[in-house]
Amino acid sequence: MKNKYARLLGNTMIFAIGTFSSKVLVFFMMRYYTAVLSTADFGISDLITQSANVLIPIATVSITSGIIRFGLIKSNDKRQVFSIGVVTVFCGYCFLLILYPVLKQVSTLAPYLFLIYLYVLTSSLQQVCHQFVRAKGHVRLYALDGIFRTICTILFNVLFLSGFKLGITGYVLSIIVADALSIVVLSIIDELPKYFSLKALNPVMARSMLRYSLPLILATECNWIISMSDRFFIENMRSSHELGLYAVSSRIPTIMILVSGIFIEAWQISTINDSSKKEQEDFFTNVGNVYQALVFIMISGIILFSKVFVAIFADPSYYQAWEYIPLLVIGSGFACLSNFMNSIYTLEKKSTYSMITVVIGAIMNVILNILMIPPYGANGAALATAISYVAMFLIRAIHSRKYIHIRWQYVRFIVSSLILILQCFFMLKEVTFWIPIEILSCLTIIILNGDDLIRAFNRLFSKFLYKKEHRI
Repeated sequence: MKNKYARLLGNTMIFAIGTFSSKVLVFFMMRYYTAVLSTADFGISDLITQSANVLIPIATVSITSGIIRFGLIKSNDKRQVFSIGVVTVFCGYCFLLILYPVLKQVSTLAPYLFLIYLYVLTSSLQQVCHQFVRAKGHVRLYALDGIFRTICTILFNVLFLSGFKLGITGYVLSIIVADALSIVVLSIIDELPKYFSLKALNPVMARSMLRYSLPLILATECNWIISMSDRFFIENMRSSHELGLYAVSSRIPTIMILVSGIFIEAWQISTINDSSKKEQEDFFTNVGNVYQALVFIMISGIILFSKVFVAIFADPSYYQAWEYIPLLVIGSGFACLSNFMNSIYTLEKKSTYSMITVVIGAIMNVILNILMIPPYGANGAALATAISYVAMFLIRAIHSRKYIHIRWQYVRFIVSSLILILQCFFMLKEVTFWIPIEILSCLTIIILNGDDLIRAFNRLFSKFLYKKEHRI
């Protein structure tokens, strides 16, 4: 068990160095984006990239999930895994080309459709290479690639937006060029071409990988519906200006999504092992309670500083965007917890249940968006997203007990959730003395959830000192 915790910590640190540094650079660029792009242009740029992200699971057939899940199994032939991944992407992309006449009917996207298709192709191939490097266990290269790709994106952003004045086109093109360079660099450093061979296409392995990956297409699309479809509703029911504000506000909770994503990447590697059922349950319980404590503390902290974040990271014309952050960050927090529960389905290769639970959340989200956006605007969309993620987490938490029984600290969980709801309410209403109330709420969350974090830190720190003493 000690080795598993050490491995999880080590991988998390490596991913943190690569992912955190790269994502933080992008986060700080938001000030630049909001200065060079109008609220309408920023909203449309966000809409284009998110539309491309909807098409990527179709082009990849979600095979990237199969690459990491099957590539981590030591007995599997890595050449077979990589070759199946590449061929699947090209077959999926050919199918996507057939949909071109249909997509051309979407007026907002039609002028940028060629760019979207190019984005999908480069991003799909980059994801295959990126995840395969991770599956090979080359986590340092995996992390460094994230930094490299981000730096390239930023450099080309400045070149295309400020240098060539390409606006929306330049914003999207910078991502395309960065992904293409990432593919080239990974191929050279990790010698990826030698892992590709049509002769390595094993039908049995292909069926297993596709059987695992196919349900995740719908799961990924439904995840997009929950997190991103509200932008289309806001664009059509409200205005491009409000969409731009909402797009900026949705970037703030990425602080938490970022930290969670780093952990989940390391967590997926650590869960796939030969431990007994009892050891797995203890592992999930111990890590799950620490993870939940961290997520709730981050939710409370982001709500408290939501106005400050917008003031620092966005142009003054976007300041109103803070109003959408409290509800969005609660939704993002439960999305993080839901992803943790989904790791049980990944471990058990039950991707069908990942799909079913996300479909339920997506249906709820669409219905709630239709009902809430007309009267409440963008905050109605934020509330719809929050409710959908909470529901999805609860469904997964209950259903997944048949595989791994996580022993949550229920009282702490419920009390903390209620405090977060009240904190959100006081922030949005700006009640009398709302600042001390917000600070007190945040401190209460820290006190309630801090024990697990302190114990985890002490446990890891004591092990570090023990190893250091024995080396001496």
